[in-house]
Amino acid sequence: MGHDVLFFVPNVIGYFRLFLFGVSVPLFQQPYWFLLFYGTSVALDAFDGYFARKLNQTSRFGAWFDVVIDLVSRGGLWCMLSKYGYYMILVEWLTFLATHSIGSNWKATDDDFPYVCKLVMAKNFKTPLGAIAISGLHGLPIALYCQHFSLMTPTVSNIITLFLTCGRILALRVELFYIQNHIKSLLNSEEH
Repeated sequence: MGHDVLFFVPNVIGYFRLFLFGVSVPLFQQPYWFLLFYGTSVALDAFDGYFARKLNQTSRFGAWFDVVIDLVSRGGLWCMLSKYGYYMILVEWLTFLATHSIGSNWKATDDDFPYVCKLVMAKNFKTPLGAIAISGLHGLPIALYCQHFSLMTPTVSNIITLFLTCGRILALRVELFYIQNHIKSLLNSEEH
């Protein structure tokens, strides 16, 4: 397989997603154009996984690359929204580092997991609580962008932002657990 993986359909979709994000950056002050390019990049995230399974083109590189694209684009948006956006994406990168070091089995929970983390992660995040957390993770920066440019009525914007903030807090609880465990494992390996 080797270098062929780089040209798998899901990874080509990933390259296009990065291109769309790059096009969206200079359009940040033009909300409709920005959302067209950024939103298309985000929407394509569903297709790379679909084609990976459909075409039997799953790979370790593809799984890694998909998350990197999400972090680069979402991180870019967080940083464009606020000078403190860096801290939000820093937590996501640290979580990626922690989960990536575990391997593909990172979603498996055990008795050491806090109850809330188990609920959020149950059935591969495919529960109401998991869906809320994932929605907050992906949707909050977009909602804040829309709020910044007054693209929705204030009442609707506030309700959506509140809902997504709750989801982001749930995701943050899981992220902090993984970061904490990763640091513990590093410290424990120093002792041996």
